[in-house]
Amino acid sequence: MKSKSKLALLVVGGVVALMAVMGLLWNRRAAAEEFLTSKLERGNIRNIISATGTLQAVTTVQVGSQVSGTVSALFADFNSQVRKSQIIAQLDPAIYQAQVAMARANLGQARASLVEAQARVVAAESTVQNQRAGVSSANANLAALKAKRDDAQHQLAQQEALAASGINSQSDLESARTNFQAEEARYNQAAAQLDQARVIEQSAVGSGLAQARAQVQQAQAKGRQNEAVLRLAEVNLSHTTIRSPIDGVVISRNVDVGQTLAASLSAPTLFTIANDLTQMQVIANIDQADIGVINASNRISFTVDAFPGQTFSGTIRQIRLNPQNVQNVVTYNAVIDDANPDLKLKPGMTANLTFTIAERARVLKIPNVALRFTPPGLTSSELGKGVTGASGTGPKREGAAVTTSAVLQGQSRVVWVMGADRKPQPVRIKIGITDGVSTEVTEGDVQEGEIVIVGQNRTGAS
Repeated sequence: MKSKSKLALLVVGGVVALMAVMGLLWNRRAAAEEFLTSKLERGNIRNIISATGTLQAVTTVQVGSQVSGTVSALFADFNSQVRKSQIIAQLDPAIYQAQVAMARANLGQARASLVEAQARVVAAESTVQNQRAGVSSANANLAALKAKRDDAQHQLAQQEALAASGINSQSDLESARTNFQAEEARYNQAAAQLDQARVIEQSAVGSGLAQARAQVQQAQAKGRQNEAVLRLAEVNLSHTTIRSPIDGVVISRNVDVGQTLAASLSAPTLFTIANDLTQMQVIANIDQADIGVINASNRISFTVDAFPGQTFSGTIRQIRLNPQNVQNVVTYNAVIDDANPDLKLKPGMTANLTFTIAERARVLKIPNVALRFTPPGLTSSELGKGVTGASGTGPKREGAAVTTSAVLQGQSRVVWVMGADRKPQPVRIKIGITDGVSTEVTEGDVQEGEIVIVGQNRTGAS
């Protein structure tokens, strides 16, 4: 019984000792696992921006119709290769042919009216010439009668002088006076006829000739108007023949034979033609927060769902200044050129783009979560004590480094490393580019393989 009691006491003592040892080891392990850590390592960092866009041809033309009508024939279909000025559709031209014929008839009538008006002008000019000849004749007759009247007046004066001297008889004097009066009456009659001829001449010039010339001008204007109407009708007739404006390939056809087009309000689209599908472009939607770092030097790659695992490349040709606001989300369009020699890329495909803003190879990387970690319970003044500097070692008293969440290139930040005593030690570093997960370390007293603290396990009691 005594030996059994001693054995039991030994067993109990051993168990107690074992539990004590296990508790000590557990406490040490718990202390070691109080912090979440990660190793500093070297690798590649790439700062990228992701966006989406739509593939389209560099030059795309929508072919419409300027006139209304019924589609009578189609000479192109989807994927048809067309050349510039090639006929690709025909509208029924009957109405427009009738309009051309009517316009030509009206023009012929206007030209006939012009000829008739010109004939009236000729007749009026002839009448004016006759009237002017009559005026000239009356003027000459008046001059001759004036000479006779003057001669008769001179003869009368001589007879009166002779009769006063008693040389001539009274009958000769009366005969001379009668002759003078007759010549004077004929002269007055001729003067009245001249005035009448001048009035008739002015009337012919002012009414007949002027009216005839006005009719000629009116006929000429009517002719020009009908010429314009004819040209318009001919242009409308030519528009019933739809031609390709460029060399390219038809990527869409929106009409069928027999369909009626109404172009009164807007030009209906018949075809969409892409100029050259070996040269494509992507219209990318860039968020306003990222547009500041996008420029022509960025390396761009993109993928499409049609070819999983295959990457395409492009270059920025233009960043458009026109903002796009959709549900209060502001984006800007970037035009990206891409060669498509094998015609794999199709218009309308969605491209998932990656813009490489900056890239570093074989640099010392630190997890971004380590930049945001600070041991709990430390004040700002305590945080700045004993911090190893970015350009050397030793205590720093100037205060804490930047501890904001934003990771900006060139910032000075404080990170915590696991010291030899298994306690957190602050180290100041200078950071470079980031890929959102890891950040480049450009300066600081940290080495590859060093343990940095990224978090801490805290129990409810603590």
